[in-house]
Amino acid sequence: MQQPRPKTIFLKDYRPSDFLIDAIHLTVDIGESETIVTSELLVLKRPELAGKKLNLELNGEGMELLSLGMDGAPVPHERFQVSSDKLVLLGITEDRFTLSVKNKIDPAHNQALEGLYQSGPQLCTQCEPEGFRRITYFIDRPDVMARYTTRMIADKAKYPFLLSNGNRTGAGDLAGGRHWVEWEDPFRKPSYLFAMVAGDFDVARDRFTTCSGRGVDLEIYVDRGNLNKTRHAMESLKQSMRWDEETFGLEYDLDVYMIVAVDSFNMGAMENKGLNIFNSTYTLANETNATDADFQNIQAVIGHEYFHNWTGNRVTCRDWFQLTLKEGLTVFRDQEFSSDMLSRAVKRLEDVRLLKDAQFAEDGGPLAHPIRPASYIEINNFYTRTIYEKGSEVIRMIHTLLGKEHFRKGMDTYFELFDGQAVTTEDFVRAMEIASGRDLTQFKNWYSRPGTPTLKIRSTRTGDELELSIEQLYPPTPTTHPVPEGNVLHMPLLVGLVDVLTGGVTEHKLEVKELRQKFKLPTSGTVIPSLNRSFSAPVHVDYPYTVEELIALMSFDNDPYCRYEATQKIYGHVFRKDFEAFKASGVLSDDLAPEFSQAFEALLSDDGIDLSFKSYLLDLPTENGLSQELPFPDFDGIHRVHRNLRKKLGRKFAPWFLATHERLVQRGAFELTPRAFGERALRNQCLSYLVAAGTSDGQRALESHYFSAGNMTEELHGLQQFIVSGVPLDHEAIQSFYRKWKGDSLVMLKWFGALAACSPKASALERLTKLEQDPLFLKQVPNYLRALYIQFSKSNLDAFHDETGGGYQFLAERIRHIDGFNPQVASRAAGAFSLINKLDQKRKDQMRGALGRIMDGKPSRDTYEVVSKYLAQ
Repeated sequence: MQQPRPKTIFLKDYRPSDFLIDAIHLTVDIGESETIVTSELLVLKRPELAGKKLNLELNGEGMELLSLGMDGAPVPHERFQVSSDKLVLLGITEDRFTLSVKNKIDPAHNQALEGLYQSGPQLCTQCEPEGFRRITYFIDRPDVMARYTTRMIADKAKYPFLLSNGNRTGAGDLAGGRHWVEWEDPFRKPSYLFAMVAGDFDVARDRFTTCSGRGVDLEIYVDRGNLNKTRHAMESLKQSMRWDEETFGLEYDLDVYMIVAVDSFNMGAMENKGLNIFNSTYTLANETNATDADFQNIQAVIGHEYFHNWTGNRVTCRDWFQLTLKEGLTVFRDQEFSSDMLSRAVKRLEDVRLLKDAQFAEDGGPLAHPIRPASYIEINNFYTRTIYEKGSEVIRMIHTLLGKEHFRKGMDTYFELFDGQAVTTEDFVRAMEIASGRDLTQFKNWYSRPGTPTLKIRSTRTGDELELSIEQLYPPTPTTHPVPEGNVLHMPLLVGLVDVLTGGVTEHKLEVKELRQKFKLPTSGTVIPSLNRSFSAPVHVDYPYTVEELIALMSFDNDPYCRYEATQKIYGHVFRKDFEAFKASGVLSDDLAPEFSQAFEALLSDDGIDLSFKSYLLDLPTENGLSQELPFPDFDGIHRVHRNLRKKLGRKFAPWFLATHERLVQRGAFELTPRAFGERALRNQCLSYLVAAGTSDGQRALESHYFSAGNMTEELHGLQQFIVSGVPLDHEAIQSFYRKWKGDSLVMLKWFGALAACSPKASALERLTKLEQDPLFLKQVPNYLRALYIQFSKSNLDAFHDETGGGYQFLAERIRHIDGFNPQVASRAAGAFSLINKLDQKRKDQMRGALGRIMDGKPSRDTYEVVSKYLAQ
């Protein structure tokens, strides 16, 4: 029997709710085996519907209705209907009434981690996007905004801390060792921003004084024994609060700001008003157990969730199609924050690398969608790189077009017009138009066009002018997200003209608004165009650079992105020549072209380059990026040629790598500064080349690096290099890491992830099967599932895409199992099959067989939506 297709929801079908909820008073009584939730809802009919007889539909899943009352009287059974996903009150004529609902839920057995669930000994919630309906019956949609009062009742010894949104307004003891705490949030919010936590914690406390002089209590709640890992998170929070005041004039608005760190969490963190719930990965860190990337991610995610207080909470989304309204804008804000806290050039490179490696792949695959989708089956599947990172780039383009001053005025106008409301992306753009006087009608096409555009650019020199001819090219669009006729994009394009004799650069800001457009730029001397500077638009650029021109840009361009891009193109050119030779002969080349060697040597010897930036310039294109560029990618060949290119460079320039690796050894106190980050990044990069060289000097450097490491950044990288070099699972490096860190779950996630990502193809599946049985591998905790399965499929490409199809079958079976208890994690893991439309026929058939196995298991809506789109290829 064929599985029925889940319902598709369309943006065009949006209509406001017939009813609003003005206020809700929740009483949550947490017992040993069950939790009783009593809600008092003040319900209002929309004014334009006054006097009409209507049904009231409330969402509700995974609960038992105990009683239902209206204005103090029980509702007769013939006046309501209950199903597995809703409660419907029939024929309501009242325009204003109080609805009393009492229901029972079971948090301990809620493995989906939506609504109220158990994480270790604690109870916590995740309500975005549609988790509140697992707590009580409600109109669970973002345009229904209410004021919340929450009273929590529980055993005081087991749950001494009872937390919810807003300000604490009361507390007291009850008979039988129980107690209550009441919270009131003075701001209207949608149900997805509701939160509550019950548990026993260590608490880090601090205080922040806002720009108007108000004192705010800062509290970070962590599992007992983890208090020494909260300092960086607290500092990051205070930095975020001060930055938002100074940059956007936005002040915090409650008496307390709380963060709770939990281990079982489907997302990175959640911005619930006044009570953020975080995956512990993005909260806990100290200098021994966290990498530099961990510290930087914690700072960014703390900032991101705090910035949501205004861009997401005070002004929220009308519907889930508008998700990028809050996420794209807030990612832009957290990227700017991190840029100001660290190195702007390096941060921009990191963001662009992520976008090009992950989001461009998403845009080029079966799941391509615009930043404001036209339809969805399961909204959980649209928390994507497109909505977040590409959405941020769209905001950045507005910033570039308008300039910093007018963008800030636009933000001020946005809050003046829409504070306390649920709005749309059109409302945000309208605020920018009002503040700047610019017409952004054509620019809004970015919100509805999926795929990554290509700018085909050609140049012609005539006298003292360089003419640029620019053509916009768009990929085919999926039928699920149709593009209106005449949808031509409007984008800023920053262009520099690099003088090859003097190294000087003149920059121009162009606005590309036509399918074919020409620009004439004044110039003198011999110049090379530096295109899409600062990655001013999220596009591919097609320009016929010569290798000599790329080397000149690599040497002289003062734009970090374009210099990095030129370097990557040179590496790509060298890789493709080696790859073609390998495919033709079956032999790996030992040669390096002289002009490439000279350029690489010049890069190494340039002492004026920031060390973090230099580590990026030395990084070869990723195997993932290369596989996206090649038709019918040969993953094994890509891996071997990629590894061989690093080996050749490691041997050719071994003296420099050895000397620099030794020079950058940490001799003083551990620091979290841009310079210290750069030193560790470059030292790790040197080690990668030395290990790839396969020499005795490289082996000695690896042993010294790993066994003498004074920080997790270098210790983890050393572990990864041991695994890459092919040592067995019982090797001392692998086992000593396990023995040393088995008591720290966050570090053990790195151990599992390193083995999944770096193990050689011949042993990868056997190792994964063995790792699944390790007593420290928690099979239902999302962090562990991501560390093993998603790391394997995302980072170990030649093993996952092995021509036997074993990797596909392995992952498909795990997805079937995970989907039974956590559809969100299962559907994200299914993203590993996104290359299906690029594969050779043999791999494509094997992948289709694995996807068929998932469909045979009657998957959840989340997983069905993803897998069905892959199978349609």
